[in-house]
Amino acid sequence: MNLLDKLRRVAKGLVAFAAPGAVLIGAAVTEASPGGSSITTAEWVTAAVTCVVTSAAVWRTPNIDTRNWS
Repeated sequence: MNLLDKLRRVAKGLVAFAAPGAVLIGAAVTEASPGGSSITTAEWVTAAVTCVVTSAAVWRTPNIDTRNWS
């Protein structure tokens, strides 16, 4: 089993970890954020907690084969 086959099993969780963090960090560096163009401690904590919670929720949700639904 190569690396891509191993990553395929956890791809949803990896995306669920990275995507919200990237959005929150991107929003944190705008001038309208409380820290201006620098990221505050609260923004780092919010991004980290969001990454963990969303990836855990996606990992816990089972895959369902919807091709046989009528």
